[in-house]
Amino acid sequence: MLWWMWVLLWTVLLLGSAAFIGWLLYRTLRGQVLPALDDLERTAEDFSVRWNAAAQGQSTPLRTPAPSALFTPVDETRAAYRSGRDQRQTARLIRRMQRREALGQPQSYRDVRRAETKGLHHVRSSG
Repeated sequence: MLWWMWVLLWTVLLLGSAAFIGWLLYRTLRGQVLPALDDLERTAEDFSVRWNAAAQGQSTPLRTPAPSALFTPVDETRAAYRSGRDQRQTARLIRRMQRREALGQPQSYRDVRRAETKGLHHVRSSG
C-alpha cells in the first residue's frame, strides 16, 4: 500500500472512534447525568425551603409523632398492635390479589383461602 493510504486509513479510524466516543458521552450525559442533576436540584430546593422555614422558627416534622405509649395498659397496646397487623395483612392480601388479576395471573390458592376466611369474596381491582 502507498503511504498516503495508511494516512487516510488511520485518519478515518481516528475520526470514527472520536465520533463514537462522542456519541456515547452524549447518550450518557443526556440519559443519566442530566436526570440526576435535575433530581439533585429538586432535593436542594426542598432542603433550602425546609432550612429557611426552620431558620424562621417554623418546625415542619416529616411525619406526625406517635402518641406516648409509656402509660398505656399492655392489653390495649397488644390489641392495637394485633388490629394494625391484621389491617396491614388484609391490605397486602388485597393488593397482591388485585396485582395478579391486573397482570392476568392465576390467583394463589392460599390467597383465595385467606380472603374467604377474612370475608373478602371476589376481590376486584378498582381501576
